[in-house]
Amino acid sequence: MSNLISAVTGTVKNWWVFLIMGVLLLISAYWMFTTPVESFIGLASLFSALIFVSGLFSVFFALTNKDDIDNFGLYLAGGIFDVIIGFILLKYPGLTIVLFSMFIGFWLLFRGFNMISVSFKIKSTGDEGWGWILLFGILIVIFAMMSIINPIIGASYLVYTLAFTLLLFGFANIALSLRLRKIKSTVKDIKDNIS
Repeated sequence: MSNLISAVTGTVKNWWVFLIMGVLLLISAYWMFTTPVESFIGLASLFSALIFVSGLFSVFFALTNKDDIDNFGLYLAGGIFDVIIGFILLKYPGLTIVLFSMFIGFWLLFRGFNMISVSFKIKSTGDEGWGWILLFGILIVIFAMMSIINPIIGASYLVYTLAFTLLLFGFANIALSLRLRKIKSTVKDIKDNIS
């Protein structure tokens, strides 16, 4: 029994990675909402760096939990995808400007579906907060589709749409981190009661 509890406790280590990503995404969304679009190139560079850093955090989380989580491959693939997309966007800024909304739209679409998948994993643990993560994932997918379907839209529309989507993604990551922390705390309490 203690081996089972130890294994479950390990599945939610490093929950804070999602909290940090969520806070960074909220800061980025706030910056986009409060700063008028002065330089589309600057916005593209910010997103490129954000995607790259987000990918590094996701890869770190996946590798430190590889023996403990069922969907290790999904987390790792998402992180690697983010690192590759972020690298391409940083390396080719001219391409980034032309294809910015398409890249961001597909990145957010992938992350939205990932968030939906994670919400069902959390549901299977019996946690009641899974619905919020599902809702955020669905909203991320909807706004990502808006960026993909109509890539030639005004810069301000794109900025505000993406800022709102980042806001949702930030809240989704924070909600996920709090759910994982709660699960870890519950398992720790059970472990302490058995010991």
